[in-house]
Amino acid sequence: MNQQNEFELPKKIPTEIDGPVIAIGDVHAHCTGLKLLLEHLKKNIPDYDNCWLVFLGDYVDRGSECKETIDFLIDLWENRPKTTFVMGNHDLAFSMFNKLIPEPFKGAFKFHKHLLSPKEYDSKMIDQENVHLQGLRYRYIYSSDSTFDSYNVPYSDNVKFQEVLPTKHKHFFRSLPWCVEHPDYIFVHAGIGYEETSLEKIKKQDLSDPRPTWLCDRLHLEAPKLFNKTIVSGHYGFSEVIFRKNRIINDTTAGETPYITAVLLPNNKVFCLEGKVEIEKN
Repeated sequence: MNQQNEFELPKKIPTEIDGPVIAIGDVHAHCTGLKLLLEHLKKNIPDYDNCWLVFLGDYVDRGSECKETIDFLIDLWENRPKTTFVMGNHDLAFSMFNKLIPEPFKGAFKFHKHLLSPKEYDSKMIDQENVHLQGLRYRYIYSSDSTFDSYNVPYSDNVKFQEVLPTKHKHFFRSLPWCVEHPDYIFVHAGIGYEETSLEKIKKQDLSDPRPTWLCDRLHLEAPKLFNKTIVSGHYGFSEVIFRKNRIINDTTAGETPYITAVLLPNNKVFCLEGKVEIEKN
């Protein structure tokens, strides 16, 4: 497949939704835990099929089942109409490491390598030219060793990774939006800044910032007063789901365990499985 066709996406991930929602926290390559959680949700939510599944990002790294996780998410995307996703900072770094997202203009990432700290520099990375800062940091900052193992790729070899990465996986990462909107909610990975232009930058997937704050930072615990909706995110790795005024944060493990958490909206009911035992989180 030539490069021009490879960047043509076969299907769009929904970015505007309505109705009941199940917001699912950071998955981090824990496919088995995710499948158990979804089976539990099917049995315990009467109108499960009528609910939107919204995944809050970070599908790769830390867990050992990265390739299987992406296969499973793609299957949901293709076969369950009410399923959507947002991109996490790990997914952005993975995409940039593998050059899945083109520069917004020629030379946009030219000087990013100069922004690396000495501990972030990856001397073994094969192709470092015109790579976004988060892609350059991927090997050492993002707990990505298990992702290389899952795809059976030598560490730091982004050229080999691009060769073995299935086309459907490339399409999935290229298709990921940075936010999903609902009449009552905005779903993002980390949060929304306090500037009036923040949401527009997120919608446009503005890559001019070497560190997109709405994907990477931990500064957005409160909801900006600019928006009359509840901001729902993952990213933070708290021990429980956080409910604040116009703000919900759902990432209860930071990928360290396979016990992923889901929040049913608008009920604010929390579901989390440890093994096959539900943990009461609210």
